[in-house]
Amino acid sequence: MNNIFKTTIVSLLVIVTFTVSSCSSEDVELSQSVYIEDYDAPGLPIYSEWGYNTFGMYIDKTPFVSTNEFQPSKIYIRPDTFNIDLKGKYGTYSAVMRISLKGFTPNDYPDLVVLNDSLINLKSNNCVVTLDYNGIKMKLDIIQGDILFKKVQKLYVDKELVRTNLSGKIQIKTFINNEPVSINNGRFDLGIGYNNFFNLIEYLGN
Repeated sequence: MNNIFKTTIVSLLVIVTFTVSSCSSEDVELSQSVYIEDYDAPGLPIYSEWGYNTFGMYIDKTPFVSTNEFQPSKIYIRPDTFNIDLKGKYGTYSAVMRISLKGFTPNDYPDLVVLNDSLINLKSNNCVVTLDYNGIKMKLDIIQGDILFKKVQKLYVDKELVRTNLSGKIQIKTFINNEPVSINNGRFDLGIGYNNFFNLIEYLGN
């Protein structure tokens, strides 16, 4: 009981410290993650809606999870496609999962709030999921899967919008190396702002 109590206190202190620093500084560090392990899902961060800049999921039994070594997320808007990259560690390798949604082209990060409480079927024709790790990039053939943007909310500091927080869950059944695998227990809590939102439409041309 003492260890559980101590862990709870430490977690609360991390939450309070992060919240105070977020509200007292206009320079929000988007690349920094606040990692609190989920004891019901070892190796993964807890599900949160605080903008902790974490994500995690099991690919079968191996965690794919954000680290402070990489910025955990970037969004690229191309002429007809929304792309969100999740970058972290998968086993001993760095890895990037990209989820692409054709026909969705928000102009800037405040516009991401339209995703709030939306469930997207990743097997649909307008969705593509790729995984890049150990120098191998593959398009995932989705058996079934979806991504839930459970909570998307704007974060203001001193009445100034500094980012949009995306929180939700993801699950996929697919193939890796011709073997069926389950990507499960997926959760994300990401801060998206000036530093990691890129609208490339004008750059690439219509």
